[in-house]
Amino acid sequence: MRVLILSLNYRPESTPGHYTSDLAVHLKKCGHDVRVATAFPTAPQFKVWDGYEGRLWMREVIDGVPVLRTYLYVPKNPRKTLQRILFDTSFAVSSLIGQLFSKRVDLIVVISPPLQLGLTGWLLGILNRAPFFFHIKDLVPDVAAAVGMMNEKGWAFRVGRAMERFVYKRAKGIGVISSGFRSNLVAKGVPAEKIAIFPDYIDPQMIQPGPMVNGFRSTHGIDPESFLVMYSGSVSAKQGLHTLLEAADRLRSERDVVFYLIGEGSYLDELKAQHRKLGLPNVCFLPLQPRELMSKQFAAANILVVTQKKTITDMVFPNKLLFYMAAARPVLAAVSAGSETARFITENRVGVVVPAEDPQALAAAIQQMKADFQNAQQLGENARRVCIREFDRNAVLANFGTRLETLGKDARNQD
Repeated sequence: MRVLILSLNYRPESTPGHYTSDLAVHLKKCGHDVRVATAFPTAPQFKVWDGYEGRLWMREVIDGVPVLRTYLYVPKNPRKTLQRILFDTSFAVSSLIGQLFSKRVDLIVVISPPLQLGLTGWLLGILNRAPFFFHIKDLVPDVAAAVGMMNEKGWAFRVGRAMERFVYKRAKGIGVISSGFRSNLVAKGVPAEKIAIFPDYIDPQMIQPGPMVNGFRSTHGIDPESFLVMYSGSVSAKQGLHTLLEAADRLRSERDVVFYLIGEGSYLDELKAQHRKLGLPNVCFLPLQPRELMSKQFAAANILVVTQKKTITDMVFPNKLLFYMAAARPVLAAVSAGSETARFITENRVGVVVPAEDPQALAAAIQQMKADFQNAQQLGENARRVCIREFDRNAVLANFGTRLETLGKDARNQD
C-alpha cells in the first residue's frame, strides 16, 4: 500500500513531531511504501530551525522515509488569531501544491491540527482516487474559543465549524486521542462507528522511574531535601500556568518547596514577566530538556503538575501526562472538573485534581501531598501501571497500523 502522511510537525521536532514519525516508520516496517509531506520545523518557538531557514521546499530522508517540506508562514505574534490562521493555512496550501505532481497513493493520512489540512487531504484524495483518514490531536476551533483566540459569534469560528462538518463528513475514517474527543465528535453528529481511539503513547523503556536525588538535582543545585514541584511541556494559552505561579507565591514562606517550570512556547515571556512582578525566589525556569535526560528530570520531582484554563473541557488531553505517569510520579492537576484530564486522573487514580485557575486550592493540594507523601507515591506507582497497560507505544502503533491497512484494503475492494 502506498501511503501519504500529511502533518505540520515531523522529526527532528520532538513533540508532536515524533508521533507522526513513529507512525511513518511503523508503516514502512510493515512493508508499505510511505512518504511524508510536512513543514519546516518551528516548534516550540515559532521560529524556523537553523539549517532549514530561507527555503520554499526541501527533500530529505529520515529513518528511511522520504520527506518533502514545503513553505510555512511563521507568525511574528502567534497569539494573534489571524496570524495563526495564516500559519495553518499556508502549510495546507503549500503541501497541496507540493503533492500535485507526485506519484499516486492508495491512502492519505492527515494529522490535525491544522484543521485546514483536512481540506488538503480531501482534495488529494479526489486526485488520487484514494480515501483519507483524519487523525485529530487537538479539537479546533473548540480550543481557540476556549482560550479566547476566537469569538464563538465571529466569522473565524463559524468558518471553522463549517470546515469541521465538511472534513468529518468526507473522511473515510477519523482517529481521536481520547474518549472525550470521541464524545465531542458524536455530539457534533459524526457517526460513532466512523471514529477510532488511538491515544498518544509512551515508550516505557525511555521514561523509567528512578531515585529523586539524582544528576538533575545536583546539576541545578536543588537540595536533596527540597520538595520539588515540576511542570514540563508547552507554555501556551490553554495551560493557564499563571495559576502555578500564584500558588508558588502563596507558598513562598515554605523554603523547602521549590517550583521548576520546564518548557517553551508563545506565552513564556508573559509568564516570566509575571514571575518578575511577583518576585518569586522559589520558582526557576528551564528550557525543554533533551529526551535522553527526561527520565532523571521527571524522577527528580516529588509531584508533577498539569494546569489548564477552566474553559478547557473535552477538547484537550495533554500528552505530558503520559510522560509523568511513566516516571511513576503523582500528578497534581489544576483543571476543570468536567474536563477529559480530570476524568482520566480520577477514574484511574493516578493523581489529585483541584479546580482550574484556583491558586489557593493548588497551593493547599501541594501542602497536603507533601504532608502525606506516602499516599502520593502510591498514586505515582499506580500511574506507571496504567501507563504500561493502556499507552504502550508498540500496542498503539500496531492498532493504528491495522486500522489504516483495513481502510486501504476496503477502498481497493470497492474499486
